[in-house]
Amino acid sequence: MSENPPYPDPHAGARANACQPTLDAHTRGRTSRRDFIRAGAAGLAATTITTVGCGTGPDTASPGQSGGLRSATPADLQSLVGDGRRRRILLRGGVVLSLDPKVGDFEKADVLIDGKRIAEVGPTVSASDAEIVDCSGTIVMPGFITTHHHQYETLQRSMIPDGLLAGAWPQESYGSVVQNIWTAGRITDPANPNTAVWDLGRVPYDPEDCYISELVACLSEISEGITTGTDTSQSSHTPEHTDAMIKGLMDSGRRVVYAYTGGINRTGEGIPYEFPGAMNDTTTGIGRIAKTYFSSKDQLVTLGFGGGPGPAAPGADYTGWQLARAFGASIHNHNVGGSSVVVGAAADARNGNDWSDVTFIHCTRWQDEPLAQISYGSRGYPKENRSKAWEIWRDRGAHVSIATLIEMQMRHGMPPFQQALDHGILPSLSPDVDTNMTTDPFSLMRGAFCLQRALANDLAFPESNPGGLPVPQLVSSRQVIEMATIAGAASNRVLDKVGTLTPGKEADIIVLDARSINTWPMNNVPGTIVTMMNPRHVRDVLIAGKVVYWKGRLVGWNVDALLRQIEQARDRVLARITGPAKVGRLPPGNNSFANPYRPNFLAGCCEKGQNTTAPTYVLRP
Repeated sequence: MSENPPYPDPHAGARANACQPTLDAHTRGRTSRRDFIRAGAAGLAATTITTVGCGTGPDTASPGQSGGLRSATPADLQSLVGDGRRRRILLRGGVVLSLDPKVGDFEKADVLIDGKRIAEVGPTVSASDAEIVDCSGTIVMPGFITTHHHQYETLQRSMIPDGLLAGAWPQESYGSVVQNIWTAGRITDPANPNTAVWDLGRVPYDPEDCYISELVACLSEISEGITTGTDTSQSSHTPEHTDAMIKGLMDSGRRVVYAYTGGINRTGEGIPYEFPGAMNDTTTGIGRIAKTYFSSKDQLVTLGFGGGPGPAAPGADYTGWQLARAFGASIHNHNVGGSSVVVGAAADARNGNDWSDVTFIHCTRWQDEPLAQISYGSRGYPKENRSKAWEIWRDRGAHVSIATLIEMQMRHGMPPFQQALDHGILPSLSPDVDTNMTTDPFSLMRGAFCLQRALANDLAFPESNPGGLPVPQLVSSRQVIEMATIAGAASNRVLDKVGTLTPGKEADIIVLDARSINTWPMNNVPGTIVTMMNPRHVRDVLIAGKVVYWKGRLVGWNVDALLRQIEQARDRVLARITGPAKVGRLPPGNNSFANPYRPNFLAGCCEKGQNTTAPTYVLRP
């Protein structure tokens, strides 16, 4: 069975379906591409069921099928969604977790929404002109906020679930599969990185593939209760790719920071590339998109930047951080084991002393000396736990995003919860990559909760604590919820707008169904959220006062059409990968299928060749 994975023949699919794009990104007509992107959201809306870009006529799915795919119907919505006029909504009688000490939390209270803002929170709010939503048996709280997600990879979901971060082909890793094959369209010789073993001569993604990936990622996370995210897609291969990704984010209706990041530079092959842009230039790169898409601060999608604290571009006399700040962008950098980058950034006066607009992602292995175990303060084993980088991060007010599950799974290093806590930093949480792990915020919270406690609790036993380290404080369920809300809002520079249920803030609110067979009776609210719930408990989601998810269903979207489009995009990209190459032929991988290449569907994706020194497990049940 495993010899025949259920991917269609990519070339047959391209021949059979004339509506699929078949030309390179730089040779296809701009008009047709722009029409595709412009039509994207309309074509996928629940009220317009024509397949995007194909003009194949009305969809034949029955209402029952659509409902089973979690698409809300007008009858479901109780007049809560309409012509967009100003309306008042009263969420009545739920357990309210405001997360704002000045507002308080309530065993039973109401939340009044006036237009896009929270007007009042408290018991027995009076609002005779409001649409009333019964929230008895639910938890009403701020929407979850994550701070790092490569959303363009959505069509590659679970591509390398057993894979590590690094490893050269034929080993299947994030670097070799996701970045080299599916993103760059190029494999180089490990012994000579300047020599291509296989090169398509183009990137496998077209802009419309980026668009649907961004859109589906956002809508998926809305269904999980994530009302705000940060997109760190390294897919700005051309200006058109960048525009398509931003369009996908904006069409979704979700609050997102678009952290503009580079792609694959193929200018040598005549393909336009504009990242990162330049100071005082609004015609290219960050300056172009800032002027085109981000002229207002009062919008759901805001601008971030992935450029680092070194030169913004080869030969530039200003840093990436300076370029970001010149265009009002927040700063979002990856850092895996790079404590020297932090020290170097601090030594460069051009980067300033106030780093409250900077988030570093991962922040693993920043200790000054090798350590096996750490406790609080400087206590460590076998040496003291000291880190110049963490001290700088604390003193300059920068933020930390921890991808809990991915860092444990992909060998980034131990997620640095204890280090962040020891330096007085409440880290935010991030899903990172769909290629390896779920975006589910409940899993992210549980991962953070259990990991910090596991490492701390292990110090309680002499046989596992040879250095006699004291046991640090354990994180609580409430603190982990604050990582997934308040810390995320601060990192994304939207804490003045969202993150708590505070009157005057915008109404990014989720309603969690607690009266469920697997969570009731409820005896502790934070514990129920962190230790008991999953995305199925997300009942309703509002973003800026707009109902976007209602009674477990997306509002205004044909989910069946979305699923078809993301599958077709996956097939288009795979067809390009297995199609004619400019250089060579893709060599066989250790675990995937070859001639033509296919990811392994039923068996392991990555384990052969991953560890050639340790013995294979021989197990019995």
